[in-house]
Amino acid sequence: MPREDAKTALSERSAEARRFAVVDWAETTLGPRATWPTALQTVARLMLHSRQPMFLAWGHDLAFLYNDAYAPILGARHPGALGQPFRQVWPEIWDELVPLVQRALDGQSTWAENLHLVMHRNGYPEDTWYTFSYSPLHDDEGRVAGMFCTCMETTGQVLAERALRENEGRFRALLDAAPAMIWVTDREGHCTHLNRSWFEFTGQAATESEDHDWIGPVHPEDRPGVETAFARAITDQSPLRLDYRMRHADGGWRWVIDAAEPRRDAAGRFLGHVGSVMDITDRREAEERQAMLAREVDHRAKNMLAVVQAALRLTRAPDQASYARAVEGRVAALARAQTLLANDRWAGADLRAMLEGELAAFLGGLPGSARCTLEGPPVALPAEAAQPLNMLVHELATNAAQHGALSTPGGRVQVGWQVDAGRLRLRWTESGGPEILAPPTRRGFGTRVLEGTVRGQLGGQLLLDWRRQGLDCTLNLPLAARATVPDII
Repeated sequence: MPREDAKTALSERSAEARRFAVVDWAETTLGPRATWPTALQTVARLMLHSRQPMFLAWGHDLAFLYNDAYAPILGARHPGALGQPFRQVWPEIWDELVPLVQRALDGQSTWAENLHLVMHRNGYPEDTWYTFSYSPLHDDEGRVAGMFCTCMETTGQVLAERALRENEGRFRALLDAAPAMIWVTDREGHCTHLNRSWFEFTGQAATESEDHDWIGPVHPEDRPGVETAFARAITDQSPLRLDYRMRHADGGWRWVIDAAEPRRDAAGRFLGHVGSVMDITDRREAEERQAMLAREVDHRAKNMLAVVQAALRLTRAPDQASYARAVEGRVAALARAQTLLANDRWAGADLRAMLEGELAAFLGGLPGSARCTLEGPPVALPAEAAQPLNMLVHELATNAAQHGALSTPGGRVQVGWQVDAGRLRLRWTESGGPEILAPPTRRGFGTRVLEGTVRGQLGGQLLLDWRRQGLDCTLNLPLAARATVPDII
């Protein structure tokens, strides 16, 4: 199987591909997945790996993507909703959602709690309630290109609160059957009921949680804030919403969201609060990973743009067409490095694959036709080293094709490498090209890339031997590369 076919097959076996395999993305406004912007790829990957129900809507028609946890919310509309415009996925509630969607597209985050929506997701109208947030999504240039939603269906909680007002005893039975942790207080703030999920989550015995002892599982650093907010909600007879850390039965700390509403009797008199506590640790960790990925994408984009600016400024050519070809070649080399990294989820890049990408025209399709030979063990380059090393090889190949061994029919290039004690030693040897009478005297962009990349950015050593029969270049660099911008800028 050709190498590219093997890569495609490996990608198709990934979890992401299996989840999205039911859609021909080329037929949607998003286009083939390989063409999706980095920002969209990043947030889609983050969403797919979260257990919190999430969806995103991207592009001018807000094409709809969602994760497995969101699929039950769609009911019979799953999986047909993938790739469809947002308004076509939820036509019966679109008018109610438009103001929130528009605010997100205007760059503002929104939050809705226990919003009542009548859905037809299973072919008949259903009363449902949701707590969710809409946030703007930005493209690779920082423009708002869509919106992102994390949500949870609170229908059960709302219905449970209604049942409380009708029958306290039956309500308590419902509370014990609920998967969320639920608590009830009287008008003085004394805890009168904690459901079964609370005790399972905290590991407490029922006797430990009478009256105000429910505060025990709250993290000591968060406890003063929780107590203050709870006291204010009792005094004001107002709703309560808090995020804090709670001790789990396994001894670890988990982030939870605690949301409560005042209870009132038929005459409107305040009876206390009923609240639900949900574990949101995974959601918070996902948000933190999303922020980290966004910072990483920003960092890499700035580095790449800095190299492009240097290429534009330092490239020299006798005419405009030659200048354009040189710059396009260097930008294409950057793009190939980005593709290699993206294919491996930015974990690194394969050295041989990188060399084959830059020297493909000289490797030969038939036995004996190759003008370049590659010899060395498998090496996984760290992400920080892949892009600069790809640029370095591109400059060597370009120089060889224009002035060196690959500029004549009989010329040859041999590339060999080995790894020893965490360092990569790569040797580029040219032969059979034009005779070299003296080393070059001008330091162009290619020379700056060689010196700036190896010594400055990668912290390695560079030896250039301009032999009569051809250039002999030896690189010695650590595989734990330093993430700095080269000094060619």
